[in-house]
Amino acid sequence: MTNLRHHMLTHSGEKPHACPQCPKRFIQESNMRRQFLVHTGERKYVCGTCGERFTQNGHLHSHERSHTGEKPYRCPDCARDFARSSDLKIHQRSHTRQRPYSCPHCEHRASNLNHLKRHIAHRHTKVFPHNCAFCKKGFHFPHLLKKHIERHHSMTHAS
Repeated sequence: MTNLRHHMLTHSGEKPHACPQCPKRFIQESNMRRQFLVHTGERKYVCGTCGERFTQNGHLHSHERSHTGEKPYRCPDCARDFARSSDLKIHQRSHTRQRPYSCPHCEHRASNLNHLKRHIAHRHTKVFPHNCAFCKKGFHFPHLLKKHIERHHSMTHAS
C-alpha cells in the first residue's frame, strides 16, 4: 500500500487490518502485526547489554539508551534532553500547559496518562496496596510507605 493510500485512509477512518486476537483494527498491516505480538508474547529483540527482550526494535533502541546515557531529543524551549521522543512530547506540555487527559471523577486534567492514573489512585480509590509491616497503615505508592517508615518507625527517630 502506498503512503498516499495510507494517508487517505486516515481521512476516511477505514482500518482494513484487524488483529486476529482482539477487536483492534489498523490502517497499516505492520501496525496490526506489531499488535499481534502483544498477544503472542514474542520478544525477538534482545538487549546485548542486559538481555532484556522486546517486541519492537524501536523499544529495544530506546532501552539501549538507558545503558549509554544517550539523550538525542532536546526541548527547543529549555534545552532539556530526553532519551525518548515520547518523553520530550510529554515534557513540552509543561511549557504549553496542555492537559489532554481528563479525570472521569472530577475536573482534574493531566498532562500525561501516568499523571492521571496517579491522581485517580491517590484521590479516588480506597485501595492501599503498600502496607506498613509495623502498624498496617496502607499507602498508594511505595515511596510514601518508605517515607512513613522512616518518619514513624525508624530506630533513630526520637519520639
